[in-house]
Amino acid sequence: MKLKKLVEKKISKVSGSSVDWVEEDSYFFKLSSWSEKLLKHYKDNKDFILPSSRKNEVVNFVEKGLKDLSVSRTSFSWGIPVPKNKKHVIYVWLDALTNYISALNFPDTNNKTYKKFWPANIHIIGKDILRFHAIYWPAFLLAAKLPLPARVFGHGWILSEDKKMSKSLGNILDPIEIIKRYGIDQLRYYLVKEVSLGNDGSISLENLKNCINNDLANNYGNLCQRVFSFVKKNCSNKIPKANKLADSDNKLLDHLKNNIPRLIELMNKQELNEYIKTVVSYSFDSNKYFNDSEPWSVKKKDPERMNAIIFTICEQIKNISILLNSIIPISTNKVLETMNIKKENRSINQITSLDCFDHDKELKDLDILFNKIEDDN
Repeated sequence: MKLKKLVEKKISKVSGSSVDWVEEDSYFFKLSSWSEKLLKHYKDNKDFILPSSRKNEVVNFVEKGLKDLSVSRTSFSWGIPVPKNKKHVIYVWLDALTNYISALNFPDTNNKTYKKFWPANIHIIGKDILRFHAIYWPAFLLAAKLPLPARVFGHGWILSEDKKMSKSLGNILDPIEIIKRYGIDQLRYYLVKEVSLGNDGSISLENLKNCINNDLANNYGNLCQRVFSFVKKNCSNKIPKANKLADSDNKLLDHLKNNIPRLIELMNKQELNEYIKTVVSYSFDSNKYFNDSEPWSVKKKDPERMNAIIFTICEQIKNISILLNSIIPISTNKVLETMNIKKENRSINQITSLDCFDHDKELKDLDILFNKIEDDN
């Protein structure tokens, strides 16, 4: 711990609290003997620690050599007693990390809950506690001959105006107040898009408002409202069937569908901001397609062409909504419900399907998804 001396007292640079040196009996975990096995695991499992910058920090730390880790205390009594020695209680990080599996009914490894959730696909944890999760925790598990999580991902901090939030600076953004004012989907979308999960990200209310207006209200939300209004007025409020799709229709749909493997890869690597930027670009493309295709101008002279355009744009709204569902679930479920898409068809596997619509069923009413923020002062 970094310390600075102030009037004969040692003060933590991180928390500002005073630090006292104490000596007491302790049990130790022989962490020093696990360095080589940890380094081998990192080498054999290249994506075990992400992002790569965090992995390099951990590898460099382990390569310098690990010291044995104190895992018990005797100066207080609260905590988990050490078996056969009640004077000691187990202390962080051994007791804290073990909660990941004790919550799953370990040591009963035949338990359904344990089998279902362990080993975990991923631990997503703050960058300041990455060392404990990427060094101590896998060493504990290796020593106990238990399977390791597939990945440990260290996320950054959310900064307010490029500074870490603190009461003294007065720059704390209250998420509850933001949700009350702007909506939970709106906040989720903004954070995922603007903050790269592995890095620190600076946020501001002004950027939040711009993101809501540009991406959600004017783009995705406006697309849904325009298309559904057209369907109601010109298609008996039902999504029409398409007898034949033009090249422009297939180009719009295929551009998204052919990119599904890459989108899955981005999601699986926790590159969420790149994922969402790609998906929202499809919404901008869809608005342009709808404007350029002008279904209102062909509805009388070529109703089959109008039906193909409306089918295509509805299909694309369905696809975009499915891709955004994990980010803005409330809003996208409203859209999918409006289109009568069954819950079992709201998965990425259904994007390649062209038969999700009930063409005999009218669309449900859809209120405004995202209110445009003009001035909330």
